[in-house]
Parts: sequence; structure tokens; C-alpha cells
Amino acid sequence: MNPSELPSVSQAPTERHAPIPGWILGLGVILSFWAGGYLFFYSGGFRGDVYDPSQITWGPVNTGPVAPPDPKVIGKRLYTANCAQCHQATGLGQVGVYPPLAGSEWVLESKNRLISILHKGIAGPINVKGVLYNNNMPAWGDGAPVPLKDDQISAILTYIRSEWGNSAGPITPEEVATKRKELVGMTNPWNEAGLLALPADSATPPPVPTRK
Repeated sequence: MNPSELPSVSQAPTERHAPIPGWILGLGVILSFWAGGYLFFYSGGFRGDVYDPSQITWGPVNTGPVAPPDPKVIGKRLYTANCAQCHQATGLGQVGVYPPLAGSEWVLESKNRLISILHKGIAGPINVKGVLYNNNMPAWGDGAPVPLKDDQISAILTYIRSEWGNSAGPITPEEVATKRKELVGMTNPWNEAGLLALPADSATPPPVPTRK
């Protein structure tokens, strides 16, 4: 090849770097803010108990009357979040440490005593199914770090009274609210003797009808 035919240095191919267009950078910033906002509002705090596949529905949306939530379903969720660590998902408790709820006389027999336990907790020894336990249970009503509402306590108690082979009746939010008012001045947890001194069930009289 004739040297005169070779490309000069100025004619040699060079690699050039073009700047990223500003509109692409702007779009990226906008998408980043949108993604962050979407995660903030719809991630559920990245908690594992938020996603519930059973609540997914397919097909046409029902626009008719909405059925009230099943207290047992709500009660199971609240129990799992607040109580299962001690009493276990099976309701069998932990041998020698936390008493069982399955078949427990304290769960099945007296609504009054059971509601009282949830409101104010227990301290000291207590006999459950013939076994002595000596541990503390925190209060879940007034005085608790995060008090449960009447309908939440009602749902938990309705659940444990009908789960693991238990077959006692439900407990209503009204019954829980009545007991909350009775115990409003109580600051200490229950002990076994105090619970046994309560009436097995305190009957709340029906409201007196007003004359019009």
C-alpha cells in the first residue's frame, strides 16, 4: 500500500462519549421518587403478617352488603401476634412455664374471670388443669403499654374458647366493655385467690326500657 493512501492521524476513527440527555436523567429521578412513594404507602411496613392470600378475590367485585368480619378470624390473627409466643399456636403452652389454653378451666368456665385476666393480667402461682404454674401474664386492657380495644379482646377470647377442641360460647365486646368499667380503678394484676373470689359470671342486667 502506498504510504500516501494511509489515513492521517486526524482522519483515524476515534471513540466519543456523548452526555446522557437531560430528559432521561429527569425521567429517572421522577421514577425513583414515584417508586419510593409507592413502597412507602403500599408496602405494609414490609411486615410478614400483612399479606394474606386468603383475602385475594378474583372475578367481579361484589357491590352488595359487606358481611361483618368473622370474630374468630380476627381473633386468630390477634392471638398469633400477641399470645402465641407464650401459649403457642397449638394452645398447649410451655410445660412448667406458660399454662395451656386448650381444655383450661380458666378459658372454658367463667367469662367474668377470663375477661378480668385479659384486662389486668396475672402475677404469682395459679393452678391450671391440676398443674401449678408460677409466672406473670401482662395486662392487655387499660394500663398495658398498647391496650387492646374491647372488640379485639372479645375476638381473642372468642377464638381461644372455640379452638383446639374448646367448645365454649363467644364473648361480646359489650361484655368486655362492661368489665373494663368495673376494673377502671384497679392497678395491680390478679392473683389466683382474687380471681376465684369473683362471681363465676356477673350477669349484666338488660337496659331498662324508657317510656315515650
